[in-house]
Amino acid sequence: MEHLAPDIWTERVVAQGFPTVSAVILTPSKAFVVDTLTSPQEAQPLLGLLRQKGSGQRVVVVNTHHHWDHVYGNAAFRDADIVAHRACPRLMLAQRSTADESVPPEPPEGVPLPAVTFGDRLIFDADPETVHLIHTPGHTADSLVVYAARAGMLFAGDVLEWPLPSFCDREAAETWVQTLRRLKQLPVDLVVPAHGTPRPKALIDDNERYIVELYEAVTAAKREGTGRHELDLPAERFLPESARVDALYEAVHAANLAHAWDEV
Repeated sequence: MEHLAPDIWTERVVAQGFPTVSAVILTPSKAFVVDTLTSPQEAQPLLGLLRQKGSGQRVVVVNTHHHWDHVYGNAAFRDADIVAHRACPRLMLAQRSTADESVPPEPPEGVPLPAVTFGDRLIFDADPETVHLIHTPGHTADSLVVYAARAGMLFAGDVLEWPLPSFCDREAAETWVQTLRRLKQLPVDLVVPAHGTPRPKALIDDNERYIVELYEAVTAAKREGTGRHELDLPAERFLPESARVDALYEAVHAANLAHAWDEV
């Protein structure tokens, strides 16, 4: 595991080609686990770190949203409080019967549902750290971020992504942009997305620009008669110069274009 800051570590695995990150935040009274990766086996390094570095703190598991690569390791933490947005348990149940072939079967251990849910915000005063769980819809209706105020770190789930975000929910672009503009009000030094590398706070601006300008470009192209599979809008047009788009994210961008074309 990577030691990101005092009392904060991250674990990185690969889920269907995507680098996927979980985090542990230790405080004197609580140990926060942000997402549980793709299976109880993949979550074992998190448990090992809790045994090695922890001192009997109450474990609080946070599911940033219902997607399988964030929750399939929940069974590794059966004695923990599993916390999520109030829509998450319902969406996890729906995921069990999805026709989406990209969603693998649940692990044999099952996937325990969050037992503690909230609406807009849930705050843990875990002196000296204050941990905020903030509902941030856009990628999905149940998306949330974890903000460690003292550390100045934002654990973003899939609300933010590098080099570019992945569109999921329908008719969510405007909500997503509103979410990102709210997040910019937080005093954040480092953003830790679930997919991609930790980035400066400017990642929020980068993702907002990608969403807004992509929708504008697709709208203009569709008005001119461009078909769904004829869009010639390379990802680099909407990204900062420092972004490098590999084949995996070229495919994500192509899917985003089709997603936007269907909506505008």
